[in-house]
Amino acid sequence: MKSAWLAIASACLIAAHSAPARCGAVVAGAQLARHGEATELRFKLRGNPRWRLSRHGAELWIDLDTTRLDIPPRPLFGQESAPVSAVRVIDAGGGQARIVIEVSEKSDYAVATIPGELLVRLAPAGRVPDLAAPIPVRFVQPRASDESGARSVPPHRDAFPLPQPGAADSPADSGNVANGPARQARVMIDAGHGGYDPGTRSATHVTEKDCALQIARRLADALRARGVSASLTRDGDYFVSLAERTRLANRAGADLFVSIHLNWSPNSATNGIEVYYLNNTSDRATIRLARMENLSGASDGADAKSDLNYILSDLRQNYKAAESATLAEMIETRSAADLRAAFGSTVHELGAKRGPFYVLVGAHMPAVLIECGFLSNPLEAEHLASAQYQAQLAQAIATAVVRYLNGDAARGNL
Repeated sequence: MKSAWLAIASACLIAAHSAPARCGAVVAGAQLARHGEATELRFKLRGNPRWRLSRHGAELWIDLDTTRLDIPPRPLFGQESAPVSAVRVIDAGGGQARIVIEVSEKSDYAVATIPGELLVRLAPAGRVPDLAAPIPVRFVQPRASDESGARSVPPHRDAFPLPQPGAADSPADSGNVANGPARQARVMIDAGHGGYDPGTRSATHVTEKDCALQIARRLADALRARGVSASLTRDGDYFVSLAERTRLANRAGADLFVSIHLNWSPNSATNGIEVYYLNNTSDRATIRLARMENLSGASDGADAKSDLNYILSDLRQNYKAAESATLAEMIETRSAADLRAAFGSTVHELGAKRGPFYVLVGAHMPAVLIECGFLSNPLEAEHLASAQYQAQLAQAIATAVVRYLNGDAARGNL
């Protein structure tokens, strides 16, 4: 019966995504400009589509939901500038559009939305210190003279300016969110396992439940320092059922749900970070990992039939798949890059992936599960148990979360 609910949940997810979509946004134009060593692409938008990134070899794909194309398939044909070798737009059907950007050399990229535009910046790898600085701010302090409580918005032309080499980061880029009275961002942080459920463990007896709680607490502190309201599903060594974790997030009105876990592999050399969002998958390794995580308390002490009823009763998360995928990509890329920079070690980016994780079912907001590293790898387990490593990881996750909240900006490399 445990495998049955996975199959039914997957079928429901497929059905939800097969429903016809209305086109609520339009890509109406495209421009290219050079700024020093950076190439900037601007796609004019009418409407505010959801988008997500994926990397495919030398190509960056930007998928736009409920979006129609009103530009030619090669909108910049003959105008491309290194490292951009080609730009294509594709009508994928069902209201889905895709922008494909091909590069001619290893490149860094940054993507963000500002009012009326999707901006993409690319530069040869390592040549522009922070391609995304600063990013537009969604949660901002109202102007003192504005008694209506309406939130101010950064001017259009200054919302995503190119950084100058050696210049200090702006408050927006460093991850600060001003807490105006109108709305404060809320994040629910879930420390995996707990109580009688230890999760996985290292050869030196570092348990997943303890390490996850330590990282979750540090992440909460890092987000609060940036002006984000952060709560924990558990703040001690006790058990919370998987279903109750997302219920806590829903009751709190959280904007995001972030579940913290540690990984394990039969190959002790495997290391790195991977971030999951709820969706169907045929990948055997992901299904095996999901089965391990799901066995830790899916049924709330009830039978498998109640598990199935719960999954079928609330599939709102299906409509957050695009946002969750974007958030997962941002967390995975930023965390691995920051840990490599801080510790000089090889931390692999294992990808932002789909998976049928029970703890993500039922969330009414974008939700991701972070596998922060492998306790089966002796060196990585030692790092994960250290306060310094945990603090750096928490800071990196917090930065990615705030960038998502601030302007749906993302960065990485091809």
